Amino acid sequence: MQPEVEPVCFPAMGSPTMHRKAGALLMDLETPEEMQARSLGRPIKSSKQYLRQVIAEYEALDRELPCIRKFPTPPASQPLCLCMETLPEEDFTHLEVLQALEAQLPGAMESGRVSSIRFENMNVICGTAGRRNRWLIAVTDFQTRSRLLRSGLSPRGLAHQIVRHDDLLLGDYRLHLRRSLVRRRMLEALGAEPNEEA
Repeated sequence: MQPEVEPVCFPAMGSPTMHRKAGALLMDLETPEEMQARSLGRPIKSSKQYLRQVIAEYEALDRELPCIRKFPTPPASQPLCLCMETLPEEDFTHLEVLQALEAQLPGAMESGRVSSIRFENMNVICGTAGRRNRWLIAVTDFQTRSRLLRSGLSPRGLAHQIVRHDDLLLGDYRLHLRRSLVRRRMLEALGAEPNEEA
């Protein structure tokens, strides 16, 4: 007759109690930096390694986009605003742009199809040099808008494409959001409170 052997019972590995104990053991093995990273939802890395990565990302973005336009709020849509981008050295005058408009749309201002022409110095706005400037042309109807988008303008006989200003602003805003996100991550890695960019 064989002696009775008492069966060895193991707690169910899937039980909540076991998971809590295992979790506590893992937490005991984590460094304070890793615990903080876990609480912030960041990848579990050493704080120095994470900081180096974030700073490198910010510096790379800074080299790629040294000066970008900042937005306190998302830009409002302006469907009837068109834009002609020009090189800084072209230095057109309002009269030259108006004459180019009149060549495409005789009586553009008098007929009310064009309501305003405005110059935006992007180098002043972004605090840089070498960026293309923008001439903003406000039209009053979609037919005029479509015609100018197709024809473009040729001040001093130099052909320039006309684009929707909304498209350019959206591109600027996306760059602003991208840089703001990287900046926020860098401040969090430094333990600083992220603030809105000026």
